[in-house]
Amino acid sequence: SARRPSTISSREGEIDASVKDQLQAQIIDLIDQRRTPLLVDMTGVKFCDSTGLTVAISARRHAAASGSRLAFCGMSKRVGEVFRVTGVDRFVAVYPTLAAATLAVTST
Repeated sequence: SARRPSTISSREGEIDASVKDQLQAQIIDLIDQRRTPLLVDMTGVKFCDSTGLTVAISARRHAAASGSRLAFCGMSKRVGEVFRVTGVDRFVAVYPTLAAATLAVTST
């Protein structure tokens, strides 16, 4: 039977160096608590720079090492473009909506 995913809503506004450590620690802590699959809802994020990408990559590596499933969802066009242009979306699971992410992580 599929487990219902845990969802974390990332910070509203910007993901940059000022929030990197806190957000990364929050995601890693949930992974360590075996909250899997874990969905990071980015709906409220208006800006994400390279530090946000670092959080996503680090979280993905940590999830993989612990056997957990992790996905990011609900990105604005602008934030999604940052993930696409840098190629991070090929390494980190990204879905357009929370509903799409939930379906994807619970159906496989």
